[in-house]
Amino acid sequence: MFRNSNGLLKRKRVGFLVSQRKMRKSIFDTFMQLCGKTGIDLVEVDLDRPLEEQGPFDLIIQKITDYMAAATEGDEEAIKTLKGVEMYIKDHPEIIIIDPMESIHKLFDRTKSYQIMKECEILEEGVKVFVPNFVQFDELDYKQNLMRIENAGVMFPMICKTVIGHGSELCHEMALIFNEEGLQDLTQAPCVVQQFVNHDAVLFKVFVAGDKHYIVERPSIKNFYKTTTKEMKTIFFSSHDVSKPDSGSYLSELDNDDSDSTNSIGLDENLVLKLVRKLQPKLNLTMFGIDIVVEKGTGHHVVIDINYFPGYEGAPSFPVDFAKYVHDLLDKAHTMERTATSPIVLS
Repeated sequence: MFRNSNGLLKRKRVGFLVSQRKMRKSIFDTFMQLCGKTGIDLVEVDLDRPLEEQGPFDLIIQKITDYMAAATEGDEEAIKTLKGVEMYIKDHPEIIIIDPMESIHKLFDRTKSYQIMKECEILEEGVKVFVPNFVQFDELDYKQNLMRIENAGVMFPMICKTVIGHGSELCHEMALIFNEEGLQDLTQAPCVVQQFVNHDAVLFKVFVAGDKHYIVERPSIKNFYKTTTKEMKTIFFSSHDVSKPDSGSYLSELDNDDSDSTNSIGLDENLVLKLVRKLQPKLNLTMFGIDIVVEKGTGHHVVIDINYFPGYEGAPSFPVDFAKYVHDLLDKAHTMERTATSPIVLS
């Protein structure tokens, strides 16, 4: 509980601007219950109503990337909603925001997020943390795109992804391209192609929340070797079908030769901590996820994606840790507020 300047108990109000799909996850149910027990009223914000009618708020937690994606596509209702949220935040600078819109935008564009990651690459004791070579295709010009991948040093096989990294089911739709002919299979631009790195079908998701981070292992895509795949047809897939905890995609099934010599190297937690500490101030974000694979044969840590406000599935201590983090933020702001309103005693 919090006390005001008169010593009376006062509950804090936290606005929750998060999609219903994410709020239905049990891990967020636990977080909401913990908030209620520690003097925090968690209010589900209705974006169809003016925020002024639903406040005041001491802190707002937001993930409205679906509106951001729709606004990018020109959806007038989404644009109007975003403007309303931005105006409310601008009119109430006293509210703590998790996280600022301008910071979320850094991860909204995959090309920009990869460029930020390149600035945070690490080399320590022979092990690199890096982002694979990538390049953006602005249009479906076959000859132009061949030149682009050559200039960027992107080699086959490669993965093609949408430029928009959040807020739409399309951002999970990807393609594995094995040869030059495969570039002609692409149907949408702009898009980003990224060199594929063999990693024995193991993905590590690093979930960052405030001052904590969690490492969760997930299934991923099996190894593809240039010598045996150069004639293969493009494979279209959804990352949801491959890398969810309960995924059972054929793309995750290692070939016999690889099954006998799987990569037993896990993530170096010291390197992960250093990466988180480099990325967090660059992004100016409280909540984000980093997708990392360990390159087969080298042990290098390869960052293949960064995303905002992940699901935190597989991180059981997240609700307790994040509730404490939010409470500490409010407590710090509350202490400053009480100090500012305390009467001046003249001696």
